Amino acid sequence: SGSPYILWSMLGYIFFLMCFLPISTGYSRRFPPYFSQGLLTGQIVVALVSLIVHQGPVAPVLLVVWAGQLPDFFSRRLAFIQVAMSALAFYTIMRLCWTDAYPVISSLIYLGFQLFALSSSFARVSERNARERVEQLNQQLQATRILLAQSSRQDERVRIARDLHDILGHQLTALNLQLEILQHKVPDELRETVQQSKGLAKELLENIRQVVRDQRNLLSLDIRQAVQALVVHIPQLEIQIEGELQLDSVQLAEQIVLCIQEGISNALRHGHATRINLMLEQQSNLIKISLDDNGRGLIAG
Repeated sequence: SGSPYILWSMLGYIFFLMCFLPISTGYSRRFPPYFSQGLLTGQIVVALVSLIVHQGPVAPVLLVVWAGQLPDFFSRRLAFIQVAMSALAFYTIMRLCWTDAYPVISSLIYLGFQLFALSSSFARVSERNARERVEQLNQQLQATRILLAQSSRQDERVRIARDLHDILGHQLTALNLQLEILQHKVPDELRETVQQSKGLAKELLENIRQVVRDQRNLLSLDIRQAVQALVVHIPQLEIQIEGELQLDSVQLAEQIVLCIQEGISNALRHGHATRINLMLEQQSNLIKISLDDNGRGLIAG
């Protein structure tokens, strides 16, 4: 109204808006968490100072706007404590500086608005976290399905190779015995031919056994496809995979994929990475996984 500090109030509202916009647009998430918390501190300071220098309906609304942003950066307990302290500060300011005859009623009304904004924001955050969790579980399901499909195909190949060995192997063994008996009964001029046939049967039997051994040794799950399934719905992320792992256990491969998923999630959530290099190394029973991203990383305190 006739306050000589109206200009300072307007400057305070502009400063509040400058602190509010980076949080509301998500720009502040590109920086460490304390940057956003500092912006929130600036907002509450401006709101309280505005309450002191300018009696009007705008300044208390700033408290409601400020309260609605707390759930993104604080736990439920800390957020409610801060809102309670801001309500107490609002009551004290009204008691000392305002001419309002009903500071208790006014402060309680705006406290109700703050709690409503706080509860609505917590519901929004919970919904967002649940949606991210569902998406994460869906990615895990896709990755596991790929690993199971690979395992099923490899089991089928081994089964076919084993059946060939069991059927043809027994028949070729029987054929070798028959040729062994025949070799002692045929005339001398045919023994060399029978011996050659016997050698071919033995060679064929050994080839079949080698195919079965090779199929068993080639049992390996390719986790590259599973990792690609984790990021297929993240178009802004580029991932490069180097190296490979020789894994024959679906359970082990699934655990490794979950570890990689956690690393990718951290790089996106905390580092805002757009490119990730994944290195897979295996030496005997030692498996090494390295993720290198272009995110902002952690800043030492």
